[in-house]
Amino acid sequence: MEFDLKAGPQGHFYFPKKLRKMLGDKITVLPNETAAAIYSEDADPEAVILSLQLIVEHLKLKKKARKGGSG
Repeated sequence: MEFDLKAGPQGHFYFPKKLRKMLGDKITVLPNETAAAIYSEDADPEAVILSLQLIVEHLKLKKKARKGGSG
């Protein structure tokens, strides 16, 4: 599942209800220059790492599909 979010007029991002339910009331954002990991403040680091590995695999499949199955 993907969520495409855009900032409102004041520059705030509003997370859909489904995403807020998944992450809870307090989140941690770990950014770098290109992307960010967003997870529950009390999430187990090992669980976050496993989830991020799945997300990376999803992105690799998406990239492959965009290239027509090659690469």
